[in-house]
Parts: sequence; C-alpha cells; structure tokens
Amino acid sequence: MVTGGSRGIGLGAARAMGESGARLILVARSAEALAKAANELKAAGIEAATSAFDLLDSEGIAGWYEDCTREFGQPDILVNSAGMTRRGTATELTLADWNAVMALNATAIFELSRAFARNLIKLGRKGKVVNIASLLTAAARANTSAYTASKGAVGQLTKALAVDWAAHGIMVNAIAPGYVDTELNEALLNDAAFDTWVKTRCPLGRWGTPEDIAWPIVFFASPASDFITGQILYVDGGWLATF
Repeated sequence: MVTGGSRGIGLGAARAMGESGARLILVARSAEALAKAANELKAAGIEAATSAFDLLDSEGIAGWYEDCTREFGQPDILVNSAGMTRRGTATELTLADWNAVMALNATAIFELSRAFARNLIKLGRKGKVVNIASLLTAAARANTSAYTASKGAVGQLTKALAVDWAAHGIMVNAIAPGYVDTELNEALLNDAAFDTWVKTRCPLGRWGTPEDIAWPIVFFASPASDFITGQILYVDGGWLATF
C-alpha cells in the first residue's frame, strides 16, 4: 500500500515496487488522479489496485482501512508518502493551515500505521512500514514551521513505532528526501533564485527525482533490510554532509 500514490514520490515508489514484484494498492484523495496513475503503471506492465480516500479524515482512517483490506487483502508493506505543506511565517500562518499539515503529515501516518500493524499482529505476520520524512526532519528554513514540525514528528514516530512493534517483526524506517522535483515543490522550482540556491548548495548539484527516492524505499521494504528498524535514511544528495 502506497499513500500519496497518484504522483510524485508516491508514484515513483509504486513504480519501483511494482518493477520489484510487489502487488500494489495506490491511495490518494482523487479517484481521477489514481486512475491516471494506474494507467501509467499499466502501460509499464505494472498492475495496481486503487482506493480513493482523504487521509485528512483522521477519524475515518481505521474504518476505511478495514474496508480496503476486505476488498484487497492485508498488505505486508505500507509506504506512507502522502504529504502537504503550507508556507508562511510562524506569526502569520493560520491555525487551520497548521492543523491540516499536522493531520496529514503526522496524524495520518500514526493512525494508518497502527491499523496496518494491528491486522498483521492479529494474523501473526511480519511487515514493513516506510515513512517519508524530510531534510527538514533534521533542519529548518524560514516559513516552514508547520511542515518542519510535522516532519520532525515523522522522524520520532518512526523510532517509537519501530520499538513498539519490533517484537512482532514489523520494521519501521523512514526515508528523508532532500529537495525533490515534484508538484509539492512546484513554487520553489519556478523560483529562479531558489532553484539556483538548491543546485549550488547541494553537493551533487541538482534536485532529486522521485526515482532517487524510490529505490531506497524498495530497500527498506525488502528482505535486504531485515535487521534494520527505527532508522532515518537521508537521501539528500549530500546536503547534510556540508554547510
């Protein structure tokens, strides 16, 4: 199961997982966007089921997940890729914006991951959770207070869930991307000065791509990572290694 699976990092992860032999359930708000993504994957020889659900509805996640598993079966892998941002200074950002970012980027991961884990524990099966954190899990920049706080929460939640579920064979890790060329960053990509700053600041001299993030996700989802849990892997082009 890949949330945020209709575009960006989520779709890139789904493609890489499908190429690696996984059966897929894509999750996103828009049924239309999911159908488009599924068709793109089908053209590449990858079959994907879809389930439209707005993960901002925190109270409805558990019920939707049960319906989803009745239809498609219990997944062994959960990739929590759905995310959003609201930019603005901390003094001007609305509380509604703060709550929305925290609800999707942190609360939804908590609620969906524990629905996933409960079923696996009940069935006596092992599993993998891969969360999408961020460069801002470890650092911050101006006008990103809600997003930075939410991604900090993802990093710590990854560790907490890994410890809680280790005895059940459920591994929980996170990928923390640097600046990636996705629709979420469209405003930044279109800002010439910011684009130049990213390319100058990043030791590898470029924005990341969804594919750059997808294969590390496959690693965490595969048996290659069976003795790794509670870790945050920064896939940032060397960003945190320098200043």
